[in-house]
Amino acid sequence: MATYSLLDDIIFKIVFGSEANRPLLRSLLNALLELSGPDRIVDVTILNPGIDKEYLVEKCAVLDVRAKDDRGRQYNVEVQLTPQPEYVARALLYLARLYVGQLEKGDPYSKLRRTIGISLTDFVLFPDEPDLHSRYRFHDATHGLELSDILEIHFIELPKFLGDEPKCLGTPFEIWLHVLKYGPFYEDDSVSVPAELQQEEGIEMALDAMRRASASQEVREMIEFRRKAEHDEASRLERARNEGLEKGLEKDREEGREKGREEGREEGREEGARKTLIATARRMREDGLDDETIHRVTGLSSDEYG
Repeated sequence: MATYSLLDDIIFKIVFGSEANRPLLRSLLNALLELSGPDRIVDVTILNPGIDKEYLVEKCAVLDVRAKDDRGRQYNVEVQLTPQPEYVARALLYLARLYVGQLEKGDPYSKLRRTIGISLTDFVLFPDEPDLHSRYRFHDATHGLELSDILEIHFIELPKFLGDEPKCLGTPFEIWLHVLKYGPFYEDDSVSVPAELQQEEGIEMALDAMRRASASQEVREMIEFRRKAEHDEASRLERARNEGLEKGLEKDREEGREKGREEGREEGREEGARKTLIATARRMREDGLDDETIHRVTGLSSDEYG
């Protein structure tokens, strides 16, 4: 039986984006954002619970988890397993949508609350940066002054996380990344969860939820259905690229043929004009004109028409 990870977007959405598992999302957010003391999230409300099965086949469908905490702060969390063109632009778009979606018609801007996006990528997004956790806000690039923290986006690149040994994990952030990345190792409930993981709130609950979701025939069918849709889309794009390439080559060939025909016509016109000049020069000589006069009129030397 195939194993599935917490990083599979369907499993992730079921585990962290369902009403029954709200405490898990709260623990995950507190850990990933490294919140402590009065900044910790006490409670969250899931804004988009459940999975629309018809949505799974849409191109670039994103199974994100959108939530609001007890202070009104908004969150968008998603996982991305494979590189995608313009991924950063897409993540910013989803953050912006959540931000502007807070206002209804006629609402004052004061109703807007801090909005935070978190992207967990299973690929290296910023190869020139050693940090696995990047945080971005609006700021003055010249003076380094922050404009506002009302919009904030985080990118967490899991390939840069090397914490495969539970005994070496020191923070909730590291513990949760370990579970997200190495969750399949604990899929078999006969494997005991190390004490270093059990001490973090929500870890055992998250692993139990992952096991139940992975064992569900309906969930497995959704995952395979989505993967098939992704493969079909990839095949469609490949066919389109190949057809586009062939059309481009055919266009180049046709343009080459047309250019050759045009060059042939031009050469023909030039040759015809030269023959006409030679014939004119010869008639001028027959009429008794001297070579200097003929050259002045036609541009030809006596050798060319003689």
